[in-house]
Amino acid sequence: MMKTLILLFSLLVACNCDMFEHLKGGAKCQELSLSEYQEKNRECLDENKTAHCLIDDQNNHGLVCENILKIPKGKCPFFDTKKERMDTRQCQGQKCPSEEIYSLTAVKFDGCYEIYRENHDEHTEF
Repeated sequence: MMKTLILLFSLLVACNCDMFEHLKGGAKCQELSLSEYQEKNRECLDENKTAHCLIDDQNNHGLVCENILKIPKGKCPFFDTKKERMDTRQCQGQKCPSEEIYSLTAVKFDGCYEIYRENHDEHTEF
């Protein structure tokens, strides 16, 4: 019984594919190549999810496997490290979504990747 529990725990730790994977070398989401997305997508397909490049609540850029979500006008997806999942918050910066978008298209909006100022923190629960 104990061996089974240890094996199950090690499998869960080894394959926690939802974890936020920081981009290397200070890379930004808007700079990622198609091949980098495709590589992450191979991991995500095992979970029926899609690779997203998001900024997290510590202003780090990274890849994570998440379901595609509709994001309300003026909001941006981000990765909430405390909840370990994608969430939304108010867009900050010059180029923000002026209509509802899908979470994958956030990389088109530079305002979604601005350094986030905590005093504007408005989260939306999914």
